[in-house]
Amino acid sequence: MNKKIGVLLFDKVNLFDVAGPLEVFAVASELGPLQYQIVAIGLEQKAYQSETGVKLVADHCTISDMHLDTLIIPGGAGARDAHTTESHNRWLTEQIDKCRRVMSICTGAYLLASTGVLNHKKATTHWNYIQDFAQRYPQIDVVEDQLFVDHGKIASSAGISSGIDLALALVERDCGSELALRVAKFLVLHYRRTGSQAQFSEPLRYQFSADSHFSGLTPWILQNLTNKLPVSALAEQVCMTERSFYRSFIKQMKIPPGKYVERLRLEHAKQLLVESNCAMQKVAQACGYKNLDVFRRAFERKFAISPNAYRSQFSRLQ
Repeated sequence: MNKKIGVLLFDKVNLFDVAGPLEVFAVASELGPLQYQIVAIGLEQKAYQSETGVKLVADHCTISDMHLDTLIIPGGAGARDAHTTESHNRWLTEQIDKCRRVMSICTGAYLLASTGVLNHKKATTHWNYIQDFAQRYPQIDVVEDQLFVDHGKIASSAGISSGIDLALALVERDCGSELALRVAKFLVLHYRRTGSQAQFSEPLRYQFSADSHFSGLTPWILQNLTNKLPVSALAEQVCMTERSFYRSFIKQMKIPPGKYVERLRLEHAKQLLVESNCAMQKVAQACGYKNLDVFRRAFERKFAISPNAYRSQFSRLQ
């Protein structure tokens, strides 16, 4: 059985937005029973220059009658350009009616939103353009704490690599979770993320706040999670007195050091739960929790789900 996947090309398209999701569908075709036929589409049948300078060739033009199953709308500077939006609007509107599903990647949401199909619906885009997107399209319920928003026929994804997460979710819907996990493993992805996860991991979110003085602290903490990590040990690591460290840390990171260490422990626990089949006691110990009940309560308090339930829902080893 074949399903035709079309990707829209235009000048200043983001190369990764195109390649990432297409790799997912291509690998799924190799590993699974469903064959995804990939076609590149443009207003003209020609080469389009991506943001990196690499040219991508559209082998079909928009006047062709291709009967697409899925249309991928990538982002890039071109997607945010008013001329691109206007020139593609009519064709995109028609395709939304014809295709089984349409997905935007990153700032491709601008092109999708221009058709009005996202009005009064939740949608997302790259975190750096959330405010601009919301101002330009006030009738859309813009969310910034999700990797992708999938309404079934219409879906939008956040920053760049989130398009891979969305493509995996669509493969899972078409062919089941086993194949989606095999594709993720083949592509050496960290693990299959669901759309409800935030665009930033907890460590990365706080690294934005750290100056050069604290920049090496997070990697050191992650390498020493099995140890006790009191404020005195953290202060010694950055060559500061305990009092000065505590005051400076809160000023920069907006969170007490002890609470930050706990969040890093729990983020690591999430990773172990989905990427290993270690006993729960071993997971707790690897994250610095000597008492399993203390670990469970901390995990539930942070994520509103038990460690066992989290593993059951997201594990790639099921």
